[in-house]
Amino acid sequence: MRLTSFVCLLLLTIATNAQPGRDEALANSYLAQAEYEKAVELFYALWEKNNYDPKYYAPLLQCYVELKKYDLAEKAVRKMLRKYENEPRYTVELGYIYSLMPDPVKAKEQYDKLIKELKPNEQLIRATANAFDAYRLYDYSIAAYEKGAKLIRNENYFSFEVAQEYAAKGDAANASRYYLINIETNPQQTQLVKNTIQSSRLSAQLLSEMETQLYTKVQKPGAPEEFIDLLTWIYIQNKDFESALLQMKALDKRKNENGFRVLNIARMAQAEGDYDNAIAGYEYVVNKGTGNSLYFTARTELLNCRKEKIAKNINYTQEDLLALKNDYLTFINENGRNFRTAQSMKELADLMGFYLHDIPGAIRLCEEIIAMPGVTQQLKNQTKLSLGDFYLIEGDVWESTLTYSQVDKDEKDSPLGEEARFRNAKLSYYKGDFDWAQTQLEALKNSTTELISNDAINLSVFIIDNLGLDTIETPMQMYAQAELLLFQNKTNDALAMLDAIETTYPGHSLTDDILYTKAKTFVARREFEKAVPLLENIIKNYKEDLKGDDAHFLLAEINERYLQNKEKAKELYQTIITDYDSSLLVIEARKRYRLLRGDKLSEQ
Repeated sequence: MRLTSFVCLLLLTIATNAQPGRDEALANSYLAQAEYEKAVELFYALWEKNNYDPKYYAPLLQCYVELKKYDLAEKAVRKMLRKYENEPRYTVELGYIYSLMPDPVKAKEQYDKLIKELKPNEQLIRATANAFDAYRLYDYSIAAYEKGAKLIRNENYFSFEVAQEYAAKGDAANASRYYLINIETNPQQTQLVKNTIQSSRLSAQLLSEMETQLYTKVQKPGAPEEFIDLLTWIYIQNKDFESALLQMKALDKRKNENGFRVLNIARMAQAEGDYDNAIAGYEYVVNKGTGNSLYFTARTELLNCRKEKIAKNINYTQEDLLALKNDYLTFINENGRNFRTAQSMKELADLMGFYLHDIPGAIRLCEEIIAMPGVTQQLKNQTKLSLGDFYLIEGDVWESTLTYSQVDKDEKDSPLGEEARFRNAKLSYYKGDFDWAQTQLEALKNSTTELISNDAINLSVFIIDNLGLDTIETPMQMYAQAELLLFQNKTNDALAMLDAIETTYPGHSLTDDILYTKAKTFVARREFEKAVPLLENIIKNYKEDLKGDDAHFLLAEINERYLQNKEKAKELYQTIITDYDSSLLVIEARKRYRLLRGDKLSEQ
């Protein structure tokens, strides 16, 4: 009997102790399901039983507010005030309950009392401001920080926090003012301010407002370097590299530096495709003279930037190509043909082979680089890829695939090796060996390099779509041969081959690809007036096919950069954004659309 009684007592004790846990779980479940009438009873019991623990007070107060039982809410808050009289959150919550009753006069009395009784204690000041902030009473948070700063006799002590409160209430002008005060007082926090602005919902307004305020400040003699740095950073966020360069040039001259800041801005401009400002930046450093420590670097990158500008734009001239070739030769001759100039020699080889069509000269340059002592293996393999292309342009397919395979072997697990494998797959495609091309492309679809992966997927899909169930491979073989002819710069032969496909196989699934390839060929030959109707044909009749977005983008480029029809270009870019939202061209189309509209392109 004694054992039975003990077991019963033990079970009763366990059950009694377990009850609060079950009640709490049930109360939280009711609260989550918005069953406030059921939740409030449980939370009140838990709160009272646990000596008015704040853990149960918060959900209890929420229930009272949801049920509009403001008199009970007031009593609960007052109990907490009596127990925790030094914690400002309860005074704020009492004022909040009065505001809901509504009794704005009593609410204001509580808030004002808290500010009035504030003491020179940093922890208390922050707790008070945070309590107001929790209820979005931003003006009172600001008042708490400002009163607190006076009490501790350091008026800028809470400048960052005040800036945050102004930003929270949507006041970009005052937020910017206080961010700048914070940087001037605490220069080491410049990066924190930058990070905060970038992540803010007011990012665009803050950038605009800070630009205006900073511009005035940096005009004054002895302006803090941090202000110039921040203004330049804002220009970079807006992709305004011209203004960024002006600031960095001024700072470079003031500090008598070697142009490293300007060089960095030039590199950013080049990465964003702003070639004119990038070139201006590189030229500034070059013009410092051969004695400058960055002269060689700036001169090398200047040439590379000019070449990249040609590669990425459709409106260069033969004179541009020849002038750049002569500048490369001058630079190489001035500095010798050695490992230091090998990168520029490789770029010159590409210019000669792909743009000036001097294949023998390009091959000789590549062979010279590959045999040169001191050149990195990576650069030699990059040069071999170009050499393989030049062999293919000459029609030497065997030497081309052999050269690609050498790079594949040397760079097995690198992006360069994947590029070599893709070029071999493309070569199989050119030859009409579609099955072997597909085998190679399958292995490249999961490439670590996104560009290679996308190219492999696109070519694989193209082959599948245009062969389909059709056992006749002849149209695809003809199209692949036309693409090879274009690669070899035999444009007349390529166009004739494309015409032959259209004539022999009318209505074939390749039609939109043929139209687009012709258009690109005419653009490359600067025959824009012939390209336009072909692209318009795709947009009118094949806009749902794979080349729909490409056709819109190329036609937009022609209108923007050759026909000077900015409105038409905007319309076409807008169509890509709205109608082809999964296209890889959307990001660039959006950027160009906004530039044409005159927007400042800040990072969002």
